[in-house]
Amino acid sequence: MRSRRWIAAFYFLILTSCNFPTGAETPLSSPTPAAPLTRVSSPTPFPPTPSRTPTLVVAFPKDQPVNCRFGPGTSYAVIGELRPGRQAEMIGKNADATWWYVKNPSDPSTTCWLAADFTDTEGNVDALPVVNPPGIAVTAVKVSIDPPVMNVACDGFPRLVTINVQITTNGPTTVMWRWEESSTGDVSPEQSLLFEEGGAKTVQDLYQVRSARDYTMVVRTIQPNEVTGTATFKAVCTP
Repeated sequence: MRSRRWIAAFYFLILTSCNFPTGAETPLSSPTPAAPLTRVSSPTPFPPTPSRTPTLVVAFPKDQPVNCRFGPGTSYAVIGELRPGRQAEMIGKNADATWWYVKNPSDPSTTCWLAADFTDTEGNVDALPVVNPPGIAVTAVKVSIDPPVMNVACDGFPRLVTINVQITTNGPTTVMWRWEESSTGDVSPEQSLLFEEGGAKTVQDLYQVRSARDYTMVVRTIQPNEVTGTATFKAVCTP
């Protein structure tokens, strides 16, 4: 009887074991790891660069037009004018700051000098550089002959003509000059002309015409610089 019970228990165990799952459980697939996030760094903002506008130093006339001269002094020639309501850009000054070196208000492509006593300024005048006075020079020579045509009897030579010479300088100086007649080779002694201030002066000299011909008169300044002026004239012989 007992043996039957053991046999029955054995078969029971076999039957129940068939219901157990066989093999290992299939593992769940691991999730694909997400790609790491890339952090984009924001650009560091730079402080804005302030725009710099060049500060001009300018001069204004106080109450009346102001002469703009070739150099820092009333003896220099006037080459421009600063009128009320206008301004001139200052680019320098003389050593004692009594004259301003400016762009010529009458022609900004050139420069000239304004007297400080007759102008008001705006800007940093102390920062302006000191500019030396310009050198004085002859700027023009004009020549004319009187008469330009001479009718003379063939036996009426020699005759005199007048040489009119206008010399212009830009400041005070002494000009040395002479005339030269190119066709005959005649040359005058050197002559001097004093300029107490810049401007034009006219002088005269005589030339002796000895025969009928065409003449070319050249007037040449020698000091402070060389400038020439030329005029032609004619002497005609009448039998």
